[in-house]
Amino acid sequence: MDDRHRKQPGQARSIYDDIGVRTIINGRGATTAVGGTLMLPEVTAAMAEASRAYVVLDELNLKVGERIAEITGADAGYVTSGSAAGMALAAAACIAGSRPERIRQLPDSTGMANEIVIHRSHRLNYDQMYRVGGAHLVEIGFPQGTEQWELEHSLTDRTAAVAWHDSPSTGPGALPFETVVRVAHDRNIPVIVDAASTLPPVGHLRRWIAAGADLVIYSGGKGIRGPQDSGMVAGRADLIAAIRANGNPRAAVGRGMKVSKEAMAGLWVALDLFMKHDHAAEFAEHRRQAQVIVQALANRADLRSEIEDDWERWPAPIVRLFPAGDRWRADFVRAALMSGTPPIHVNLDRNGLMINTHCLGPGDEDIIARRITAILAN
Repeated sequence: MDDRHRKQPGQARSIYDDIGVRTIINGRGATTAVGGTLMLPEVTAAMAEASRAYVVLDELNLKVGERIAEITGADAGYVTSGSAAGMALAAAACIAGSRPERIRQLPDSTGMANEIVIHRSHRLNYDQMYRVGGAHLVEIGFPQGTEQWELEHSLTDRTAAVAWHDSPSTGPGALPFETVVRVAHDRNIPVIVDAASTLPPVGHLRRWIAAGADLVIYSGGKGIRGPQDSGMVAGRADLIAAIRANGNPRAAVGRGMKVSKEAMAGLWVALDLFMKHDHAAEFAEHRRQAQVIVQALANRADLRSEIEDDWERWPAPIVRLFPAGDRWRADFVRAALMSGTPPIHVNLDRNGLMINTHCLGPGDEDIIARRITAILAN
């Protein structure tokens, strides 16, 4: 076990020690499965301070929403309980609007324009959240390509919105975004962009509103380093008002998607810190970590490696390790990494291992390289 992960004499027990849960080296990135990212001390301090007073949640969300609007270039903003809740509330807003009788009917959207058009190449596990908000999904195109006429023919009087997913998990077969916006807006149909995990760089905060999106969804607990159960939606004032009407604390489809006053205050501070941070320097450090891992394994005949470091696609560089022939199985190595001390959590992808450097701490890259070397040697 590396000294950095060994409890030192006299060191206090952590809450995870008391609960009996292992802490891990996070090689998966800022994903919900491992708790997102680590909040900065200023964020946790703001949350603790916010816990010591009462406020009206609507007023607090409005104020944080003003900050969201400012940094994204949108008309308005809204704090959600993660980006998945943002997808459900965006669907509800486009389907029911702010009409009380429709809001009360959801998620049953019978009789409403309730279809959300989505590229087949953009389907994700999480797009089920649109259906939570009352939507029926209408697929267009093929994984490798879509024609403009397919989008045009899919838009009818039953269409509530067109969804666009900005994610490294999507395929290449979607129409250009400017085409989607033009065709949808010609028919007065809003475009929803899910950009949950695309931060940093900072420029992505304004990218989609500037390109014509009507609603844009971001996670608050990934690259922004806010509370893990926070997210935000930026967009048109009328649609944000409809999201508010469908969301907590009202008795609506979003009632269970509540955001605490502590999470809203934490996100507000995290956004300010995010805007001031030197993300380019951090990206360069994560690239160095990726190179350390690859170089440490470079002379092995039983694997091949690659680094993907396109900042437009990934918030931090990705290391991929593939077995040479059938010399080892990625799922076995992944399980061995998790069963060791400290446990190391990585992803499986394309029959190999994928190590996301986004949440690696100083020295984690050396531990990962040593552990993989030892596992393959055995």
